[in-house]
Amino acid sequence: MSNQVGIDVGGTYTDAVYIQDGYIQHTAKVPTHSENIVETVLEAFEKLKIIDENSIDQINVSTTLVTNAILQERIPPVKLLLFSGKGMSVDALPWPVHYLELSGEMDFRGREIEPPDQREWQELQLSEQGENPIHVAIVGKFSHRNCLHEQQLAAYLKKLNPTWRIALGHEWGQANFYRRSLTTYLNLGVSDLYQQFARQLQTAVAARNIKAPIFILKADGGILPLAKIRPIDSIYSGPAASVLAALTQNEPTDSSIIVDIGGTTTDIGLVLSGVPLFGSKGAQIGPFATLVRSLAVRSIPVGGDSVVRATDQGFSLESYRVGPAYCLGGTEPTPTDAMRYLGLIDYGNEQLAEAGLASILPPNRRTPEFLHKLAGAILDTMVDRIAAAVDSLKREWQEEPAYKVWEVLHPHEDQAFRTLVSGGGARGVSKALGKRLRTPVQLGYYSEISNALGAAMARPTFDCTLHLDTYMKRYRVEETGEQGKWTGSLRPYQEVDKFLDSLVQQQAAHYEFQTEDIEKEPFDFFPIVQGYKTVGQIVRGAAHQRPGVIGRVHV
Repeated sequence: MSNQVGIDVGGTYTDAVYIQDGYIQHTAKVPTHSENIVETVLEAFEKLKIIDENSIDQINVSTTLVTNAILQERIPPVKLLLFSGKGMSVDALPWPVHYLELSGEMDFRGREIEPPDQREWQELQLSEQGENPIHVAIVGKFSHRNCLHEQQLAAYLKKLNPTWRIALGHEWGQANFYRRSLTTYLNLGVSDLYQQFARQLQTAVAARNIKAPIFILKADGGILPLAKIRPIDSIYSGPAASVLAALTQNEPTDSSIIVDIGGTTTDIGLVLSGVPLFGSKGAQIGPFATLVRSLAVRSIPVGGDSVVRATDQGFSLESYRVGPAYCLGGTEPTPTDAMRYLGLIDYGNEQLAEAGLASILPPNRRTPEFLHKLAGAILDTMVDRIAAAVDSLKREWQEEPAYKVWEVLHPHEDQAFRTLVSGGGARGVSKALGKRLRTPVQLGYYSEISNALGAAMARPTFDCTLHLDTYMKRYRVEETGEQGKWTGSLRPYQEVDKFLDSLVQQQAAHYEFQTEDIEKEPFDFFPIVQGYKTVGQIVRGAAHQRPGVIGRVHV
């Protein structure tokens, strides 16, 4: 096992961990300076106290940067141009952004039905946004089968102004036109912000004379090189890191509920027999449905710093944070104050915690008896919300086909879950949460920096799904959007298997890592029949390098 550094750049704090041959050497937690990531990362490295930084083999980073930018609507305007064709009412879909439909249509096999009308292109209102170059996303309904119209329009716009940023939908390669459009839109919108973050990260590492490569954690729990990842793939890397942190501590066959309690939100994930579960669809972020492959995680708006307000009925636990807990110098009472008053945690000022809780009660009830009941009720409310989200996620997965298949393949395997709790509020709620979920509860190692730990131990992932139409003599790769001409036979068997192997190796070379534990799905072959004669085949095959960790950590 190599020497790893894991860094989790959060909105409030940045956590870091240094792991040497599977043993945690040092950890760090520093405030995040959102306007100066270089300073933040340098401060984290300083606190890690690594004697020989040249011994670092790899730096893995998870970040909420892209997620927060989307949810806080901090991305520049993007012009979304659609070749939507006929046969569907695009307006009936819940678009969270404006778009413009253009003429030009491909059919579901990638054959041109109607060419574009270039007179429409000449009338496009594309004006510069001050000093910033214009961003244009171009997506065709069946461009994943034939990207000709997208490429033609992109070439036309590039001639008008080479500085314009243009993204093409076929590069996402999947069939869902709505999700493909929004994914292309978002990825282009956050690209400038991500590139700035990448430059700052590289600057900070170079300032320490560290030569180790930098990898970014994706929503699917895998890592890719900083320069190779598509920005939108980094959403939900925080919750993914929490799941990976659990894998570094669990036995290989354990089934676990992962609960990571932050200041504002609590992230929840599921691991079934040592395998993290995936979302059945692409990730949803705010109003945007995407094609981003993501672990089955859920984030709920309740955390240690959630505000507690006085009401006529007693109190309400709000879904937002305004600052640190009252016992840590904040202005509002929170569940952290309840934990401190009950003696469940040992940080924060006990007198301030009592004062914060007392502010919720009427003056005649500010006694130890009522304060104790209030603190317990606040924690019960918090635990109930977390448990309800866990129950909901488990019910969803029990209805998934993947879970049904697992039950058939593992009829004698223990399906009992245990709960692994991490985050700043882990110690305070672990006992109550275990009682509510009726599962054994374990506190994670170094629970306050669990995301950094999960990122540090992550390994590369990728998927390569081949779609081949031997009659049309065309192939495409779903994940990269690659399209090309098929020169093989009309009925390939071993031939197509070797072709998939070559695509896998090309993709691994592009991402600059070695393939290991490659899993292949059986090929599907569908004959194309015309006039009672087989004239070709539709072929689908896939290879995967699944998410996981490079080993277990030792304490």
